[in-house]
Amino acid sequence: MKKLLLSLFGLDEASLQDPANIVGIVLTFAVWALVLALFLVLLFKKRFQIHRWGNKVWQRTKLLIQTGWFLLTNSFMIGWVKGTIYQGSLKYVCVPGMNCYSCPGAFGACPIGALQAVLDEFDVSKSWFDPASGTYIQAPLYWFAFYVIGFLMIVGALCGRLICGLLCPFGWIQDLLYKIPVKKLKLPRDEKRINGMKHPGTVRFFLGVDKYLRYAKYAFLVVMVIFLPLVVKANPWFCKYVCPSGMLLGGIPLMSRNEGLRDAAGQLTLLKLSIMTFTVVLSMFLYRPFCRYICPLGAIYSLFNPVSLYKYGIDDSKCNRCKGCYACANACPMGVDPVKTPNSPECIRCGTCNATCPQKAIHAGFKMKTVEGNAIRTHKHK
Repeated sequence: MKKLLLSLFGLDEASLQDPANIVGIVLTFAVWALVLALFLVLLFKKRFQIHRWGNKVWQRTKLLIQTGWFLLTNSFMIGWVKGTIYQGSLKYVCVPGMNCYSCPGAFGACPIGALQAVLDEFDVSKSWFDPASGTYIQAPLYWFAFYVIGFLMIVGALCGRLICGLLCPFGWIQDLLYKIPVKKLKLPRDEKRINGMKHPGTVRFFLGVDKYLRYAKYAFLVVMVIFLPLVVKANPWFCKYVCPSGMLLGGIPLMSRNEGLRDAAGQLTLLKLSIMTFTVVLSMFLYRPFCRYICPLGAIYSLFNPVSLYKYGIDDSKCNRCKGCYACANACPMGVDPVKTPNSPECIRCGTCNATCPQKAIHAGFKMKTVEGNAIRTHKHK
């Protein structure tokens, strides 16, 4: 039992002499017990029945689910106490959401970070020094990350961007920031409301800008996560130069406890802090800007939304769109119209539209049939 415990926490016999490690182990088990109790309460109280309880209760329930998952995946309390990183065997296991490898409490690895780590390995025998540029050109050791890609394909095929809506730690942080009471940057989706506004042309212009900016996350995925590490230089480009989650969940907690890291901070740290600060501030006004425009993990999962086993569907026999109802489209925080595209790549499957629909016409799950056995529409409206 003792060996199993030491292996689980990545410790040795001598580590048990440190009181901080003992405190961290006890706190970790306490967090696990708390999370287990939380999920059992939610399950037995049937808080997952979105239609039954409505949007307000669902939003609180969703927040509890996100909080519980964050605590579970970041429950290595020794790291939080001592300002260190978990080095045990669980670190080789990917978690489905954007959760930085360098977070002091992280037991698992972020899929994007794991993918970058694999592509960061370089073959010394094929690397060479370029005298023209004065740089050492590193040839990648691995050209394909089978485990990481396979993991992403399984998760994506199963539930698509449901991970973004419920199980992403950085998505949870953005949700909390958006709850700060400031004026929000939210554009209407109802054509009648747009036509009735003072400057409908301006609204449509910004809707168009938003639409095309969302393709940026695919550019980050292709260029910074895949192309640059493989073709230019084996380097974790996205994690190193862009990712605000890494700085917020990993960099700042570690630097706050480690004087050596603070002394080593330079221009790169300043760049990452600037990106993180901008993302945090924007998240107060705009719902999940990182998920909309930057996140390469969301870009991967979005490709599976139309084909995943878990789907959103519309019962057209109940839907009141023909009567001018835009309740679901106006409620969607990601600006998706579920009636037109119930499985849009931009949908993070947060359940808001489902909980808001007054006619209970939106369904989510693995089976897309009504009680009467009629099929529910899951494809784009013609």
